[in-house]
Amino acid sequence: MMVSILGIAYMSLTLTNLSRAHRDQERAVAFNLAEAGVEHAIGQVIETAEANGGHIDSMDYDSTTVVDDMVDGSTGHCTVTPDAGNDHQATITASASYRQVTETVRVRISVGSHGIWDNAIFAGIGQSGRGINGNVDIRGSVHILGEGDPFSDLNGNGVWDGAEVFVDTNHNGIFEPGLGETFTDTDGDGVWTAAEPYQDNNMNGQYDPPLTATDLATDVSGNALIGNNYNGMPADLRAKVPALVLESYGGSMVETLNAELRVKHGKVNISGNAMVGQPDVPSNTLKETLDGVFVSDGYGGNKGASSVYSDNGSGQGYDLGDRITFPSLFDPWTDPNTGISYSTYGAYLRGRAMLVAVPKIDSTVSSFAASDGTNSISWNAGTKTLTVSGMIRINGTLDLSKKGDVVNYQGSGTLFAESDIRVHGNVLPVHTFATTDALGCISGQDIYFATGSGEAQLQSAGAWYAQRKIVSAKQNQFAGTYVADYFDMGTNVPSIYQVPTLAQNLPPGMPGGNGAISASTTSWRHL
Repeated sequence: MMVSILGIAYMSLTLTNLSRAHRDQERAVAFNLAEAGVEHAIGQVIETAEANGGHIDSMDYDSTTVVDDMVDGSTGHCTVTPDAGNDHQATITASASYRQVTETVRVRISVGSHGIWDNAIFAGIGQSGRGINGNVDIRGSVHILGEGDPFSDLNGNGVWDGAEVFVDTNHNGIFEPGLGETFTDTDGDGVWTAAEPYQDNNMNGQYDPPLTATDLATDVSGNALIGNNYNGMPADLRAKVPALVLESYGGSMVETLNAELRVKHGKVNISGNAMVGQPDVPSNTLKETLDGVFVSDGYGGNKGASSVYSDNGSGQGYDLGDRITFPSLFDPWTDPNTGISYSTYGAYLRGRAMLVAVPKIDSTVSSFAASDGTNSISWNAGTKTLTVSGMIRINGTLDLSKKGDVVNYQGSGTLFAESDIRVHGNVLPVHTFATTDALGCISGQDIYFATGSGEAQLQSAGAWYAQRKIVSAKQNQFAGTYVADYFDMGTNVPSIYQVPTLAQNLPPGMPGGNGAISASTTSWRHL
C-alpha cells in the first residue's frame, strides 16, 4: 500500500511538472511572439513616420498574420498610442496568444528624423584639414559620414582597387602591351587590371577612402561646443526663426534642439575646453546634454570621451547603417513627381531651373525681375529685397550681398550656381525662416562666407549645399543647415544654429530632401 501511495504521488508530481513545463513552454512561445509584435509595430511606426514628417500615427490592428507565420495557431494584437501633445513619442502594447496562454509586452518609444537637413552640419567625405576648429559654437545635430568616394566594387572585395602598376615607356599614362610595356600582375589573372570606377564627389582628381580610426572626422578644440539649445544666440537672429518647442526632461519643461552627434567613419578629437554637449543644470529651462552620440571609431585628443555629455553616454557606435548617403550632384536621379529619369541630380536641376544671367545680388545691382511661368526671381534694389519662387540657375559664380550690407529675401526658392557661391554680407528672411520664407543655395563647387578683406560678423538664415566644401570665416552667426562633402568652420568664433522646422519646409530642389526615421525604446514592461 505504501509503495502504491508513493507511486501514485510520484506519478502525480510528474504529471504536474510536465503540465507546468508545457505551460512554461507555451508561455515562453507567447512571450516571444509578443516581443515579435512589438518589433513589427516599431517597423510600422517607422514606415508611417517617414511618410508624414516624423509624426507617429495611432494604430490598433490584429497582428495574427504576423505571429502565425512564425508559430502556427497563434494570434496577436497591437496598439500604438502617441503621447498627447507630442506625437514623436508613443506607447506600444503587443499581445500574443499561443494555445491557452496570452502574454503582453508594453514599450515606450521615441522616434527621430535623421535626414540630411535634420542637422546643423552634414558632411560626406569628412573634412578639409580639421573640420571643426577653435572656438566654434554649433547648436544642433552634427552628422559626418566620412565614408569616402562611392565606387564600383568590380571584384567584390569591399575596398576600392587602383590600377595595377605598369611600366609606361612612352609616358602617356595608358597601358599599351603592344609596345612591350610590362605590369605587376597583383591579382594573378595574367591581364592588366584598370582602376575600379569611382565617383569623384569632391572633384580633387583622386579616390578618397573612408576615414579610419586614425583620421579625425571632427576636431573640436579650444572652447568649441556642440550644444543642444539656443543659449547665446543673438536676439535679432533668434527673432527670425521659430521658437523652440519646450519638452519634458528631468521633471521640467526645457528648451531643446534634440541634438545628436553621428560619425560613421573616423575618430572625434576633443581637446582643451571643448565639449560635445554640456553638463546638465537642473535649475534652468535649457537642455544641455545631447540626446545621443553615435561614433563608431571613438574619441581622441587630450580630453576625449570625458568631455562628452550625452543621454546615451559615449560608447554607442553609428546606428543608421547605410540608410543615409551624401546627396551628390553627380548621383543619377528620377523625379518622383514626374517619373522622368536624369543622368545626374545636376542634370535634373538644369532641366527644371530657370537660367538667369545674374552673377551677383547686392545693393549695387539694379532692380530686375524674370519668370518662366513656374520659376521666378525679382530684386528690388531700393528695399534690398530678393523674392524667389521655384529654382533659379546661375551659369557660373554667384556673389551674394556685400560687406556691411544685407539681402532680405522672401518666398520659398533655390539659387543654383554652377560654380562657387560667395557671401559677403547678411542674407536674412523678411519674415520667419523656414516656415514663411525659405532660401536654399546650391553650389556646384564651394561656398565661402566672409572670406573677403574686412568681411566679418555676417548673419544669415538659409539652407546651404556645396558639392565640395563650405568655408565659414570670421565671427559669423548662421541659422539653418550646412551640407557639403567636407567643411571648414574656421577659428574665429563662427556659430551655426540648427532650425528644426527646415527639414519640413525645405526650398524646392534641395538635394537630399528625403529623411530617415529611427525609433529608440525608452522603457519596457512585461505585463
